[in-house]
Amino acid sequence: MVNQSQIPDSNLANPIDILIVDDVPDNIRLLTRILVKRGFQTRKALNGRMALTAIQASKPRLILLDVQMPDMTGYELCHRIKSDPDSLHIPIIFLSANDDTSEKRKAIHLGGADYISKPFNIEKLVGAIHHQLKLASIS
Repeated sequence: MVNQSQIPDSNLANPIDILIVDDVPDNIRLLTRILVKRGFQTRKALNGRMALTAIQASKPRLILLDVQMPDMTGYELCHRIKSDPDSLHIPIIFLSANDDTSEKRKAIHLGGADYISKPFNIEKLVGAIHHQLKLASIS
């Protein structure tokens, strides 16, 4: 697991901004509690359109993205994010209750950095976030 001290800008004075995209408010609250406790700053979007607006307003360092959402699926949103030169570099970690291997492959094929099944292990999720932030800081 990557130590948070190895991640640039991960201090309380300048927390790393993570956008949580999920249509279930309870999921957003849970993820926010977990991440804020670990020194991250979070923003929320309840659907794909809200997420695109949030990304245009201020690019997050990482996106946690639910797959199953009404109007625009996580896959469709990922495709739109990765099609835009201004946001294609943002790592996206998919979160889904679907543990099917073909779904994981689809997420990675569309540009997702990782795919974590719900219910997720908190330390695994935080480790994946740190890993993706470290990779993003190297490139």
